[in-house]
Amino acid sequence: AAATLPVGETLFISCEAGVAPLYGTGHVVMNVLEAMMNTGKDVLTVMNELYKDIRTGNPNYKFVKNVVIDNVSELSDQITACYVKMHNKGTPELREYGETSWTFREWVHNWRDLVEVGINVVFNSWEADYPITEVEGIMLTKTCPKVGKANIPSLCGLVDIVGHLEVDEKSQRRWIRIAPSRQYMTKTQFKGLCTGPNGEATPGEPANLPDIIRKVKEYDYSK
Repeated sequence: AAATLPVGETLFISCEAGVAPLYGTGHVVMNVLEAMMNTGKDVLTVMNELYKDIRTGNPNYKFVKNVVIDNVSELSDQITACYVKMHNKGTPELREYGETSWTFREWVHNWRDLVEVGINVVFNSWEADYPITEVEGIMLTKTCPKVGKANIPSLCGLVDIVGHLEVDEKSQRRWIRIAPSRQYMTKTQFKGLCTGPNGEATPGEPANLPDIIRKVKEYDYSK
C-alpha cells in the first residue's frame, strides 16, 4: 500500500532483511541493515543521523515529501539488540526492554513531527493480538501494531491515523480499516475520512495513500 506513494517524492527506510515488495517500483530505499554494515555504526546512530538530515533539509533528502518506515516491529527488535550489545549481554533483560521502549517512543514522536516541515510519515508494522481493557472495564483481545504491549496506547495516541490493511473477499480489492473497531486497534483524527461519495459512513478507505492524504488536506474542517 505504501508503494502507492509517488516515486521521486518518497523515501522508504527499510528495517527488514529484504525489499522484494518494492522491486521495480522505482522508489528510493535506504536499507538500515546495509547502512550499519557499510558504516560500522549502530542502529541508534544511523536512525538519529538520518532523521537529523531529513529534518534540517540536507540536500540529499530535498526530494522527500513522504517517509515510510518499514517496519517498526523490526526496528524495535534492532534497538533491543543494540542495547544488549552495548551492555555486553547475551540476551535482553528488563533494562534493555525499558530502554527500547523509551527510545522507540521518542523516535515515533520525532518522526511523526516531520509533518511540521511538510513531510508525510507512514509507520508500517507487523500485527499481534493484545488484551485491551476498555473504559467500561471490559477486556477485549484486539489486533494491534506489534510494538510491545506497554507501548501500544502511547504510540497509537501519537499518530493521527491507525489503520489495518485488509482485502475484500469478493472483489479482492485492498482497503485500510480506519474507523474505530472492537476487533482492531484503529482510529483517525480527521473528519474527512471514512465517508463515502454521498457522505455515508464507511469503515475505511481504499489502500491508496495519496488519495487518503488528499482527502485529509482537502476536507473543509469549518463544517
